[in-house]
Amino acid sequence: MDVSNLRSNYPKLLAYLAENHYGKAHTNWIKRCINLVLTDGASSEIESYEQLYWFEVEKCGYVNKCTRKTFRSVLGTVWQFDKTGKCPVWYEPTGFMAPPKDTDLLSKQFKCILEQFQIDAKVGGKRDYTVKVESRAAVCFLFHLQARGKSRIEDVCEPDVQSFFYDGEKTIRSRAYVDKVLPALKTAVNMIGEPAADVISMLPKMPKARRNYQYLRNDESAKLRAVIHDENASCNLLDKAIVAIAYYTGMRGTDIRALTLDNIDWDNDSIHIIQSKTGEELRIPLTTSVGNALWDYITSQRPRSVKEEILVSDRRPFIQLPHLWHHIKKVFNEADVRREGGRTGVRIFRHHLATSLLANETEAPVISSILGHRDPDSLNPYLDADIEHLRECALSIEKYPVAEEALML
Repeated sequence: MDVSNLRSNYPKLLAYLAENHYGKAHTNWIKRCINLVLTDGASSEIESYEQLYWFEVEKCGYVNKCTRKTFRSVLGTVWQFDKTGKCPVWYEPTGFMAPPKDTDLLSKQFKCILEQFQIDAKVGGKRDYTVKVESRAAVCFLFHLQARGKSRIEDVCEPDVQSFFYDGEKTIRSRAYVDKVLPALKTAVNMIGEPAADVISMLPKMPKARRNYQYLRNDESAKLRAVIHDENASCNLLDKAIVAIAYYTGMRGTDIRALTLDNIDWDNDSIHIIQSKTGEELRIPLTTSVGNALWDYITSQRPRSVKEEILVSDRRPFIQLPHLWHHIKKVFNEADVRREGGRTGVRIFRHHLATSLLANETEAPVISSILGHRDPDSLNPYLDADIEHLRECALSIEKYPVAEEALML
């Protein structure tokens, strides 16, 4: 196989590993695989990285699954760099020797619809995250149609569409999925015309449901606060900093991940950001609890990183955190809260802050300003979780006796 590109550029990969302080063992694995590609891979008998992998496994007699997995992963890193120039990121798979994705298995027409939708969505200014979510839903829907033997929009009939939402006994996908699938189908209308419009008309007319927001009970809230302020807690400073920010500010996860030192005004005790969801400015107080948690993490645990974000991964390369749930879950476990299930993501802290402020009779505009709501009506769903004030609306049933047997059902 052609190894000329790797031969010319592999020093860049090694320099990247050095700059990001990769360990000696991992760097040696990379060097070994580079050398393997430049020697055995250059042989006329080897035509691909996959063939080189199996050649080396047989040659060295790798029988241990862990060793083969490591070798495949590291060789995949070299393969990705050689083919795309991309350096390794620990949470992103390289795709080397991976099974085909659903998108690769779509029919030619369905794949064209998906690709055109993604182009139109980005030109139209949709956020990358929104495009990703709607694309994933579209792939799921189109793959379902294909599994029913329909590889063209023109061949789709109503049972094909309805079965995606109903299994014959109950609803398996909600109105939210209809909304996510619709943009790709609108692209199909522009490409195909009336047949795609017919498919849109086959989508179920579902009412827009709204679930009650989960919230933290008082005892759960107290346990979490105790962990945040416990110097002897087993969860680390990064975990506690994330939960402190989420708990005391109600910030969205994407905004927490994007925080930089420029967002923190230490002198005036405030946090100033541009919200990722609305694009609008938000200034909120930097409380002592949040400030201390951030300062402890920055000065005692944060690894050296060229990234501007405050919260970075604890694995090389030290980059912006890809997600927060794992860190939050460790704090929940330390506090012995919701080990048996229930919402434990960053959103529950936003809900908790809103419901707590409502319970203390804080004015709605003030709550909206703290949470960064653009639409005042965004506060309405939180009213359903304002238990204290809902109790005041309850009617007594003492005039309407209920049989004891009914209460025992």
